[in-house]
Amino acid sequence: MSKSVKRNFIWNSAYQLLLILTPILTTPYLSRVLGPEKVGLYSYTYSVSSYFTMFGILGMAQHGVRAIAQTGGDRTKRSHVFWSAWFSQLCVAGPVSIIYVVYVAFGSVGGPVLGIVWALQVFSSLIDVSWLYFGIEEFRLPTMRSFITKLIGVLAIFLFVRGPQDLWIYCLSISGATFLNALLLLPFLNRYVDFVLPTWREVRVHFLPNLRLFAPVVAISLYTSLDKIMLGQISGMRQAGFYEYSEKLSKMPMALITAMGTVMLPHMTAKLSKGNDGNAIILLGNSLLCMEIAAMCMAFGIAAISPEFSVVFLGPGYEQCMYIMPIISIVIPIISASNVIGVQYMLPKCMDACYTLSVCAGAGINVLLNLVLLPFAGAIGAAVATVAAEIAVLSVQCFAVRRDLPLQAFFNRVFPFICIGTVMYCCVRFVAMSLDGIFGVCWLLLAIEVLSGFAVYALLCAILFVFHKRFNKSFDLK
Repeated sequence: MSKSVKRNFIWNSAYQLLLILTPILTTPYLSRVLGPEKVGLYSYTYSVSSYFTMFGILGMAQHGVRAIAQTGGDRTKRSHVFWSAWFSQLCVAGPVSIIYVVYVAFGSVGGPVLGIVWALQVFSSLIDVSWLYFGIEEFRLPTMRSFITKLIGVLAIFLFVRGPQDLWIYCLSISGATFLNALLLLPFLNRYVDFVLPTWREVRVHFLPNLRLFAPVVAISLYTSLDKIMLGQISGMRQAGFYEYSEKLSKMPMALITAMGTVMLPHMTAKLSKGNDGNAIILLGNSLLCMEIAAMCMAFGIAAISPEFSVVFLGPGYEQCMYIMPIISIVIPIISASNVIGVQYMLPKCMDACYTLSVCAGAGINVLLNLVLLPFAGAIGAAVATVAAEIAVLSVQCFAVRRDLPLQAFFNRVFPFICIGTVMYCCVRFVAMSLDGIFGVCWLLLAIEVLSGFAVYALLCAILFVFHKRFNKSFDLK
């Protein structure tokens, strides 16, 4: 891993770590202050506004990064690409923002106040140029501004959210931070690009590739946002609240995986565009191994502590989450693998059609299973549908790259950590059953479970790396 990748990963991981710590601080407070019903309403309205934001951005989060990365160090070329890409973004985000205003005016779910509050998130799609900074592998500025806005949002929650009637303040802390994140990057544009007024021909060039990468974004949203909307409509806001927190807590560790994917996309694009396929595949294997080591620990760990965690962390009324969290935790290693294959390899290789097909397959399965399972299984059915969708995505991606990547070698290196994770799970549950009668279900028991599980996993991993020749040296696929 090069110095630039390590530096950017540290910067992005620092922010993703903040994203992990924030729910740990705010969730126990919000779950008790707002209650499952209001949490479900938040989840529903956030998902709706996210759809408008998503249509405003289209596939720019991927297309913009890739287009900027392909310009290399040529400032003139980068300037032309940036301004033409941003103008194309404005051509789409502008009408979408107007449609959202009409939606709020004619009666949005949750009332006009929540609709107006979430408008800030939708309007952020007009000015979001974070893809420029990621494309030139500049992660320091986006990370610093995100730290500032996130901390302001957390402070607002603890100071002003006092009861269910303050749901709009909680929503404002989210949407306001999103808008500020986009706004605070604009003053630094002249460091990296010069103003160039693009022609319409230059602008329209971006529409088609942007739309191609938008298709997988829509498909992914079907099992990350639409499922919550369907759950709220079919099973009620209370079930949506259970699913919201179960998914959020189970996927908290995914922030670090997202950090790696965000950092690797421009770096892999630069390598593959120069024809360094051999080095890229080794780097890909190293990335997968590191991510899966962490993912297995997270997945088995969350499943092991969920019975006590849901009671202690969320409080009374959220007992059903103990059954939902272990199911959702299954997706952590699955998404880790699909992030490496899809985001870190297929997108830099411009395998857009195959990538789109994979997420569309997952979306189709997710919607179908939700329609079947939600009426009688509620949030548990939504969790099962999510896992099935992620398995479908990874399966299609593996089939698409089976001749390009040594998938069997990748799996062989990951399999031992499945076994280690299983041992850790059994040890944690043994500790829980042994100490439950002594301490009862409390924070102390939960802390002992977490520490004992991490100790077992770390010890077994250390033994594997010390005594197994294949893991004793560098993360090389040879």
